[in-house]
Amino acid sequence: MKLKGLHANGLALATAVLMANAAPVSADTSEQYASCKAELKALYGEETRVELYGTKSYRGVETLKLKVTPAGEASRKLQCSGDAESDDRVVLKDKNGEMLVS
Repeated sequence: MKLKGLHANGLALATAVLMANAAPVSADTSEQYASCKAELKALYGEETRVELYGTKSYRGVETLKLKVTPAGEASRKLQCSGDAESDDRVVLKDKNGEMLVS
C-alpha cells in the first residue's frame, strides 16, 4: 500500500515539474501579437480577423505565424516579425517571405 502511495506522489511531482517547464506565451509575444494585429487591422480594415497559429524564434527575432481573414475575402497566412532596428515596429510578410506594403 505504501509503495503505491509513493508511486502516486512521484507521478504527481513529475507532472508538476513538466507543467512548470512548459513554455507559456510570453509577454513579449503577446505585445508583438497586439502590434501585429493593430497593423493588420489598419491595413485590411477593422473587421479583419487575426488568428495566431504558431511562433518561431531565430537569432533573437520572434516571428508570429498568423491567419488573417479580411471582411468579405478569403483567408491568407502571413508572418509578422519584430523589426531588429526598432522596438515598436513590426514587419509583415506573406507566406513566401515577401514584405507587405503597410
